[in-house]
Amino acid sequence: MKDNTVILQQLCQQISLSDTAKTTVVREYTSLGTLLAGSDLLDSGVSVKPQGSYNLGTAIQPLRGSKDDFDIDLVVILNSSADAEYTKKSVGNVLKSSQLYSEKLSEEKKRAWTIEYKNSHVDIVPAIRSQVADIAITNRVTNNQYEYRQSSPFTFRDWFLQRGQEIYQTLDENEYNARSEVEVPADYQESTILQQVVQLLKFHRNKMFDGWDSELKPISMILTILAGKAYSGQDDLSTALAEVTNSLRQQIEIGSDGIPHIFNPVNSSEDFADKWIEYPERRQAFYDWLELVERDLGTSNNRERIAWSETLTEIFGGNRVRSAFETLGRLRSTSQKQAKVPIELIGQTGGKSHDKNVRPHTFWGD
Repeated sequence: MKDNTVILQQLCQQISLSDTAKTTVVREYTSLGTLLAGSDLLDSGVSVKPQGSYNLGTAIQPLRGSKDDFDIDLVVILNSSADAEYTKKSVGNVLKSSQLYSEKLSEEKKRAWTIEYKNSHVDIVPAIRSQVADIAITNRVTNNQYEYRQSSPFTFRDWFLQRGQEIYQTLDENEYNARSEVEVPADYQESTILQQVVQLLKFHRNKMFDGWDSELKPISMILTILAGKAYSGQDDLSTALAEVTNSLRQQIEIGSDGIPHIFNPVNSSEDFADKWIEYPERRQAFYDWLELVERDLGTSNNRERIAWSETLTEIFGGNRVRSAFETLGRLRSTSQKQAKVPIELIGQTGGKSHDKNVRPHTFWGD
């Protein structure tokens, strides 16, 4: 396994949701689902489903807060109603009437109701069943006008997981150490390489837009769609990250009028760049991020090690990067003692084996 891949895998592990956060997510889904499905304020037949990053396996920790914090989405699907305002406000009324959630409920958003915690939140999207898509979600156009918008989050999930091709790359310490007593990295999360690529891209985006107007930050679905289309089955994380990053731009569909589109690949009626016409500053912000991520992560396979570590530190923070490099160093040290480190032609360790091996380090010289 490449050294760069070990570093990136360690970073993915550190930015993924902790076990505590995942336990909390399940608890919140169960609690909110029970509340909404059993409420007398809603018609019978209500179902609650996860959507967004958690459902795609690409959720990451918020930039602010602890490793146990989370941002998640769920959708509340009601039986058909012609009135989008009724659907939206009826779900809000259930939350407002709850002693558990009323104090945590923030002001109504265009498409969701949000339960706020200290450094976490849950977005609850009201919807109805649809005949032409997975669901039709409510959207507040103005303060007094609501509409339904067709959406296919569940079919998209199937597409995204299929694009991942069930290609995993688990860190196997046996590549570095044959002795069974060496500690295995704790809580290693098995994700597909595509899921890890999306996690790294999302964290880079979050870091760039930290402190900006939140409306300018490209939404996760844009990153996920472009990465899913760009991924072509690479079986190494560092290679996949560089090649996918450098192919993101090519996945944007440009209309005959020069307007860019980012369609849901399973529902062409969903264009996640549709707001760029009304808000050109969002389009510019996306392309500014794209240029930066191409420079930061698109060159990870051919960057000098010190410069690359400095770039990673700017994105992921010094503590995470130091921890990742310490893990690599421990693995390399153990491997070198057993004369198992191959020498690549460019003089770096890692990668495919060659004829020459590093001599064991004995601590007492020659």
